[in-house]
Amino acid sequence: MKCSDCSTYNPCGQYGYCQDHIDGNWECQCKFWWIGTFCNQQSSSGIQVITLSIISGILIIVFHGLSIYFSIRKKRQQTQEEANKINQNDLPNSTLTPMALINIKQSARFSSFSIAILMLIITAAGLTVKWSLLQPIHNELVNKYKRADLLFYERNSICNIIDLEDFNMLTLPVACFFMLIFIIFSKRTSCMKKKLNGHVAPIVPIDFYTHIKRKFAAVVFAIIADELLDIVNQVINGNTSKEEGVIVVYLLRILKVLFIGFRYYPVLSAVYIDSILTLTCAILYAWLDFSVSIVYQGLCQSDFYPSDDNFDETNGTDIVRLFEYYGTGQNLIIIQLFTDIPRYICWSYVIIKLPMLLINKISTTIKHKNKDQFKRLHLTREEKILLHSSAVHSVEMSYVRNLFRPINQRSTSRLFLARLIPKFIYQWRDDFRFSSRILCVYASTCLVLFFITVQACILVVPYLDELQNSIQQLIDQISISSNQQNKQSEFPLPNFVRPYIIAILTALIVTMIQLLILLTNIRRNLFQIFRGDDSEIPKRDKSKYLSYSTGNFHFAGFFIGYLIWGYALIALFALIIYISIDAFITFGSVKFLEKILKLIIPILLLILFKTYLNKLLARYVFLQYHGDILAINNRRVLMIFLYFNFFLDSFLGFISSIIRIIKSIVGGCLYMSRLDYSPMGRKLETLDAGFSAYCGFIHMEAVHRNPIMLVVASYLYSRMKAKQYVTKNLMMMMKNDRKSSKDYSSKVVQKWHLVILLLRNPSLVFLRKHALSQIENKKTKTLNEVNRRQSCIEQTLHRPSLVSEIDLQNMWQKNVN
Repeated sequence: MKCSDCSTYNPCGQYGYCQDHIDGNWECQCKFWWIGTFCNQQSSSGIQVITLSIISGILIIVFHGLSIYFSIRKKRQQTQEEANKINQNDLPNSTLTPMALINIKQSARFSSFSIAILMLIITAAGLTVKWSLLQPIHNELVNKYKRADLLFYERNSICNIIDLEDFNMLTLPVACFFMLIFIIFSKRTSCMKKKLNGHVAPIVPIDFYTHIKRKFAAVVFAIIADELLDIVNQVINGNTSKEEGVIVVYLLRILKVLFIGFRYYPVLSAVYIDSILTLTCAILYAWLDFSVSIVYQGLCQSDFYPSDDNFDETNGTDIVRLFEYYGTGQNLIIIQLFTDIPRYICWSYVIIKLPMLLINKISTTIKHKNKDQFKRLHLTREEKILLHSSAVHSVEMSYVRNLFRPINQRSTSRLFLARLIPKFIYQWRDDFRFSSRILCVYASTCLVLFFITVQACILVVPYLDELQNSIQQLIDQISISSNQQNKQSEFPLPNFVRPYIIAILTALIVTMIQLLILLTNIRRNLFQIFRGDDSEIPKRDKSKYLSYSTGNFHFAGFFIGYLIWGYALIALFALIIYISIDAFITFGSVKFLEKILKLIIPILLLILFKTYLNKLLARYVFLQYHGDILAINNRRVLMIFLYFNFFLDSFLGFISSIIRIIKSIVGGCLYMSRLDYSPMGRKLETLDAGFSAYCGFIHMEAVHRNPIMLVVASYLYSRMKAKQYVTKNLMMMMKNDRKSSKDYSSKVVQKWHLVILLLRNPSLVFLRKHALSQIENKKTKTLNEVNRRQSCIEQTLHRPSLVSEIDLQNMWQKNVN
């Protein structure tokens, strides 16, 4: 049709696109299911789609309405006696609210309040110092930016002392020196105790299967995760020298990771050893490392400002883009300080908590100083941990007590936080505590998520306009090449900033929800393994012990790696969805998306209609008592329905297979951060390395943290230690009261101790008899072996005319037989 250009006149209305032809004519391309020259008529397909959507909506309303009706009816049919029981059970719980408030008042001690105040003061002081160090660098680069000069600053000479090829060489020697002191003064408990008086023993930084200072260890691991993230960024960005080989680069990264571990080793090991010497050294080292970190991050390694050491990596293009987007004011400094808040809070907690631990240790030592050394029972750190399991109020003992109680009679937690969280979300239990390893992993992941989110929002946003233009040009070229007559873009892109920010926040929220669900699943799976339930975690197999051990090694690393990938995939898919939604909102219509929806909507409506029709028939026609009993009702009608449904579902099966693939992709992306979920299914889940690592972690945790095992072992060990304590005191009293200077033989003393031990422990008599009989049998067996060898030698060497003693023995045995 001939008329004016589509840009000046649009006859197609809101349901069509006006398209110009080369010959000067125009044509209306109708949206969705509209037809006609001017796209003003509804097509038969459109009428059918609307009808099917109305029928599907009616089925959904009827199904859920009936479900709500019968559920309300079932609740009303409950007897008054059951309702009274429920009310009686709820009465004691109602008094827990004021008790929880009392507990939170008691738990909010002056020490906790003082720690919080001091943390805020030290954090503010650290941020203020870093502000003063960054301000001159910022002003220098701003002046160079205005002069169009090269944007980099010259690092201070102290950076050469602190930093040597990206290795902090100032705090590392101090850390190694303190570790050497800890090793010298630590005592061995099992290996060569008499040599060097038991000193020079390996030190343990943290016991991941216990509850010793879990919060402190988690905070330290959060600090370590911040530094490890910098290494990951360098690996991803490829900021390496071209002269170095690939293997050398990765070896240097591994070496740097080990150096980071050595830097924080003294802090963790000092808290685990828990002595005055180690805590004093840790305090000095923590303050030194915190001060050096502030100076290093302020003068030597800034997040945004390039120095003369790393200017060649970007040639100043990144800082130019940041100045253009955020301006030359104080915005970049504020962003850096905001990013440093979690890191400085963690450090302030460490440097405050260590002096408090030292003060408590000194006060405890003074209390026990005046006591008689002979009456004190010296225990190692591991012995104290084991003996605590059999205490009355320990977590393990609470678990054992709850085994003999019904679920409705178990005492609920009286913590204020436990009362705030709804039970359908998370039920707090006082008979379970997560191990130190779980808290350390979660503290690290939370801080990693914070830094990734901040960097994704701050560093990427200035490049979104350029990325949008590039993608738009690519889409336009593809659409024009496929349709030469269409000069308009079939997928106009909106501004990327708004959907990008929302996608990043969506990825953060979804990932945090997945982490919380995984935390609850870890507890549930541990409880299942404790009671021998293998419904979710495969049953422990002896042939897979090596796999469990290696999987336990990989758990923390796989957890963080899967988490980052899941976060990135969720952000990518959410960005695509939000861009599509924003395109509809901004432009009103998008041809490409309309074509996709035109294909998808009828299929989805058909599947929705068939699904709810099957649900209605199954619950109210083919099952007895509205689905409460799995028994067939209306058998003949069911057979007829199954006959015709056989052919109908063959058509829907093809569509369902495509949806299955799409669901598996979406589910794999959403559950990428969940190691307890395997997208391969139950039959192939062991092929998933992440799930295998999770199974190994669960089995190792269950073996070493089984509450029943710990309570039994703790009880037996406490009884043994109590007897040793009584015996030691008696022997010391006898030695002090003895006035005669007569020396007895050591063998007599040993036999006397043996008699006392057997009298006090009659059960050991049978064990001693069994051990003595085994020794006697071993001696007899050895003697018989010697006689056999001698007989063999005599048989080969003696003359045939002579009869040896062995021959006479054999002859005598034959005559007797």
